[in-house]
Amino acid sequence: MSSIAPWPDFAGNEIHEGDTIIHPSGESGVVVKMGNQPSVSDEWRVDYGLGYLSRLCLQLGDRGQAVIVKPKP
Repeated sequence: MSSIAPWPDFAGNEIHEGDTIIHPSGESGVVVKMGNQPSVSDEWRVDYGLGYLSRLCLQLGDRGQAVIVKPKP
């Protein structure tokens, strides 16, 4: 079973490792959990396929507004 992120998406859904999130702009990425990081905000990232991983916590608020593509039941 995949890990659950400590924050919900912009719509309030749980986010799991491996979920795809999408922004209102249409940009999407895959949620990745990295081990051995100094803080929980460093541990949860998003891979947008750009060669680096963005912090998940920065993608979910009023500015990022990302939601998961398909909520888990």
